[in-house]
Amino acid sequence: MSLNFLLANFNAIALTVWGIFFMFVVVRFIRPLLLKSIPYKWLVLGAVSLHLLYGIFATWGQYVVWGKSEFTKIFLSSTLPLEVPFPSLLEWMRPAFSGTHGYFAFYSFQHFFMSTVALFFITGLFVLFFKLYAQYRPALFQEGGIAIIALAFLIAGWPGAMVLVPLSFALAVFFALLTLLKPGFNNVSLPASFLIAAPFALFFAIPILTSLNLYLLLKL
Repeated sequence: MSLNFLLANFNAIALTVWGIFFMFVVVRFIRPLLLKSIPYKWLVLGAVSLHLLYGIFATWGQYVVWGKSEFTKIFLSSTLPLEVPFPSLLEWMRPAFSGTHGYFAFYSFQHFFMSTVALFFITGLFVLFFKLYAQYRPALFQEGGIAIIALAFLIAGWPGAMVLVPLSFALAVFFALLTLLKPGFNNVSLPASFLIAAPFALFFAIPILTSLNLYLLLKL
């Protein structure tokens, strides 16, 4: 597999990897005895690692691409000009990109890591919320339930996480109503609703957010 092929199909390969990872999580969730030796925290760690590896590989790929041309090679050894717009909330980080490779470091952070930072932050907030909520409604969360929600966020990615939340709660309400209307139907738990919604958020977040005129606002 050539480098050019990897770089040209990088996003498609990443989506395929996340699709395979999602199926692995589903098997662990619905057939726990098959993968009982793999705790959920390892899966969460694996998902976090995949996001970081994506950023690292994308940074390396950008370095290779810019290094092939004398015109773009200058970006690899340039400082970050003051004229380059910087997110106001992150202005305090500008001195970190003032070195010799400041422009390349900032470009890589902005395009390949900022969305991951946002995703980790949102995931952490919801994990904390559900951990507190589970103390009052423990029946809603089976063993590993909060880890499943965290995995759903990590699979959905950014900005998929912003689609995941309303979609998951909508599914949870739908399944609850279905349980009331069909007594023989077993209710689907909230973590399971998040897991079901994750691939839809992963693959369809951009067209959904674009149709709502929210994609440009959330794009990082």
